[in-house]
Amino acid sequence: MRRIYRVGEFAELTMVSVRTLHHYDQIGLLQPAAHSEGGHRLYSEEDLLRLQQILTLRFLGFALKEIGELLDRPDFDLVASMQIQRRVLRDRISELEQAESALGRLVDRRQETGQWAWDLVVKASSTVQGRREEKGKSMEKYYTPAQMRQFDELGKQVGSDVIQSIEQRWTELMAEVQANQNLDPATSEARELADRWNALTEETMAHYDDSHPELKQAISENYEQNRFAGLEGAPDPDMFAFIQKVNEAREG
Repeated sequence: MRRIYRVGEFAELTMVSVRTLHHYDQIGLLQPAAHSEGGHRLYSEEDLLRLQQILTLRFLGFALKEIGELLDRPDFDLVASMQIQRRVLRDRISELEQAESALGRLVDRRQETGQWAWDLVVKASSTVQGRREEKGKSMEKYYTPAQMRQFDELGKQVGSDVIQSIEQRWTELMAEVQANQNLDPATSEARELADRWNALTEETMAHYDDSHPELKQAISENYEQNRFAGLEGAPDPDMFAFIQKVNEAREG
């Protein structure tokens, strides 16, 4: 028998405030399965799954509007989404564990000796900063110092929330494309993936059109020369080839 929860029960169970649940209902993000005769919100077990997705995607940096659009898409695959989220969270956990370990060694040494171990202070700092700079250092292999400064300027103009959202959607989309490259390029499923790829590419590159067109050209040239092959987080040639086949099948 399907379990039904009153809004207070649902809030207590999930540790989400009643006010937040009311807000999600008002904006159409999480509407209760039913209402009691007295007008009270009633939530189902399926609503638990949707709330889990909302909270996890929010934690990963998605805006509420983006979460709603993603969850309401007719092709949304709940299990695939959870698998992708799990991989992203595992990566974050690994980063946090490295930072925690470095800080732990520093604090333990202080408590044991009453002195700061400056080599461990340096290690703790470099561990945290190294993760932040890892991406930047990899980019320096492919762009000039002037172009790197332009990337910094663009980042300030666009905003970290927008950049994080775009990067996250690319992570999820690339995982889906990689898992479905065996699809017939003429199928609707393949076309849907290509449509999303094309739309996200257009959205990403639109930020470069007016203010930094030279960066757009540099990015295109790097991909055309296959310079990002094997780089973590970058689409591989097989993905591009698959999308190209789908686009060509549509045009043919």
